[in-house]
Amino acid sequence: MELLIQRDSAIAAKILRVANSSYYGLSQAPSINRAISILGMNTIRSLVVGIAYQQMIASRQTSKHFSRVDFWRHSVAVATAAKILGKLKMPNRAEELYSAALMHDVGLLVMDRFAPEQFDETFLYAREQQIMFHQAEQLLFDFDHAQIGGLLATKWELTGALKDAVTYHHAPWDCQDNMEFTAFVTVADLVAHQCGYDNNIPSDHVDIDPELLRVVGVPAEQLEAIKAVIVGEITRAEEALQIK
Repeated sequence: MELLIQRDSAIAAKILRVANSSYYGLSQAPSINRAISILGMNTIRSLVVGIAYQQMIASRQTSKHFSRVDFWRHSVAVATAAKILGKLKMPNRAEELYSAALMHDVGLLVMDRFAPEQFDETFLYAREQQIMFHQAEQLLFDFDHAQIGGLLATKWELTGALKDAVTYHHAPWDCQDNMEFTAFVTVADLVAHQCGYDNNIPSDHVDIDPELLRVVGVPAEQLEAIKAVIVGEITRAEEALQIK
């Protein structure tokens, strides 16, 4: 990992800037090796995934109704929520949950790139009907971005829990092999929507199935504290990565 980072000067420079930012509170990380020793490989891995994803999001969009900045905020909010939930109930997989949650909506980027007209049609329909975006996709086209993300994960040769979380984050009960892991991403997604990071589709009524909360082992009354952490994390992430 260290050698790969050092070979990409852009990612190396951004990791050092982030590692020394107020987001992580470090001031003595002059090298990638030092950053890894201070932050740990799991955190560095999350940073690399986040930076690579940010670069993907920064590319030119084609949809008229899709904001990639809002998409980024939602993705980071879901990733942050998944990591918090993971640390509470699945600590050994918290960083894996972060990466899976960060990528859960990657299918939307595919839609923006290759089917912008259908993408815009879906946005307008979801807003008019006041339904979730994936529900509008299913009604209009009989497929959704989660399925597209699953196909992309297959193309990228991603397997196991990561691929399943992308594919089934709107239908965790359909996930046969990694249902519990996927449920964490599903709950994190809904919590992010409740925080106002709605990924371009405002909604006043986003409920979380009590059975999902039972699976992740977090009582409903604990969600408010988690939401407060998410908002703070997004603000610090925006400052560290200079997102406006």
